[in-house]
Amino acid sequence: MNKKFLLGVLVAGVCGLLHADDKGVSVKTSGFDGVKEVTLKPYGSSSCMSFKQTCISVGAMWKSDLNDLVGLDLYALRDLVIMSDLLINIDGDIIKAVRVRDASNLNTVGMYKESFQRFAIQKSDFEKLLKAEKVWLKINRTDGTYIETYLINDGKDTLAFKALQRFSKNIQ
Repeated sequence: MNKKFLLGVLVAGVCGLLHADDKGVSVKTSGFDGVKEVTLKPYGSSSCMSFKQTCISVGAMWKSDLNDLVGLDLYALRDLVIMSDLLINIDGDIIKAVRVRDASNLNTVGMYKESFQRFAIQKSDFEKLLKAEKVWLKINRTDGTYIETYLINDGKDTLAFKALQRFSKNIQ
């Protein structure tokens, strides 16, 4: 009986390791039209390492019917932020993401504040981002201020950067 139990624990552990690569990634295929959709729950960028500033978490979305685009889902935690623009510095090359108008939200529950905005970038820019040594985000706010945070900076990466790498394995 102990051998069966240990074998069961071992099998469960190995299965858990096999699926650990997809942590936070969800893959669905529509029964309606066959469109594949891959989503990534948000993970923290460098700004989340301090409680003194707005934490920017980054998630993602991709659909097979819009194959050349990747949606970056930005969440601002601890503050209500209306995000107007997203600039991405990929190893010195600055690109401007396209704001998706109907994909935003502001939420307050008690003292908790959260803002959401989706931006779209070309899949080729997303692939460059994954190979970069330095990726900084500059989020312009409607009040004229901005928030800066990095995903990777001189080899120092974040949970968000690692999650985007996991996400990328599922988009073809």
